[in-house]
Amino acid sequence: MTLEKLSKLAPRIDNEGIYAKDIIKELADDGFFKLMCRDDLLKAIENIAKVSRECGTTGFCVWCQFALAWYVLNSDNQTLKTNYLSKITNGEILGGTALSNPIKAFASIEKVKLKARRVKGGYIINGTLPWVSNIEFGHVFAAIALDEQNEPIMGLIHCDERVKLASEIKYATLEGSATKSVVVREYFLSDDELLTTDIYSYLLRITPGFVLLQTGIAAGIINSSIDVIKASGKSHAHINSYLPDNADSLQKEFDNAFSTIANLANNIDEVSPLEVLKVRLAGSFLVQKATNAAVLHSGTKGYLKDAKASRLQREGNFVLIVTPSVKHLIKEINDAENGGGCVRSWQSRTHKASA
Repeated sequence: MTLEKLSKLAPRIDNEGIYAKDIIKELADDGFFKLMCRDDLLKAIENIAKVSRECGTTGFCVWCQFALAWYVLNSDNQTLKTNYLSKITNGEILGGTALSNPIKAFASIEKVKLKARRVKGGYIINGTLPWVSNIEFGHVFAAIALDEQNEPIMGLIHCDERVKLASEIKYATLEGSATKSVVVREYFLSDDELLTTDIYSYLLRITPGFVLLQTGIAAGIINSSIDVIKASGKSHAHINSYLPDNADSLQKEFDNAFSTIANLANNIDEVSPLEVLKVRLAGSFLVQKATNAAVLHSGTKGYLKDAKASRLQREGNFVLIVTPSVKHLIKEINDAENGGGCVRSWQSRTHKASA
């Protein structure tokens, strides 16, 4: 019922930038965000896909919520886990992930924008993040800052009177994702709010799942594109048959890809991070193929302002650029295959710390 409501609201979310907070809360009430152990990862991906099939924007918000839960689930701070995990999974607390900037910084694409200064009982955080999604006043997000020794620390930031939120950028899509720029000035992050005291081991633990969860967004948009192609075929199969990609061929590609995703999710503690990066990249390209096909099969109808095919293509483009973007993924895969990359660096740091 909730997903039906979302499907009807999706055009307005896209056109008017409505943030479907009430629907996200309803999903939480239905147990949608249950993520109480690492073995729940595949179910989380499937749930993100169900939402993204109806609305890519809200699917992205749902991914943000799951990513936040994933960070807390994997925290070595038991007090934080006790205080937050159930509240996040039941929707009492909503929030997002501010890891776009630091993940790109670890890949030497940009610099970390938050700085941390050690004080008694915690850190003082300062800096500005250009965009964090699924946040409003009262929400929380996970963030990474660099301390005085240029070492990363990671904790939960509360969107309260200590944080300034602004929404000034207009997007081609994702307007309903509650994406804000965040200004943090002299914010006290207590030790009780730190997600980890062993940052590199923690990054190795969370990153494969964090990236793999994004395939749920891709899966939903691909399935929705196939739905559009099938619907178009009811009236235009005679001419659409000349197009190179059709519902059957795309479905076969998707089924093969999702089988790989499911296998990785079910074995997340044993998989190679390189495998995760490659399936995430393949998912991006399949989204691009499927959404382009949806527009081509729809013809002129797909080019109308409120056309579903047009919305899917814009939502699909976001999958290609959200961190890690296609170019970021290709760079990281290339680095990893040549003996470098973030994971190799984190593993090296972890070994040095334990030596």
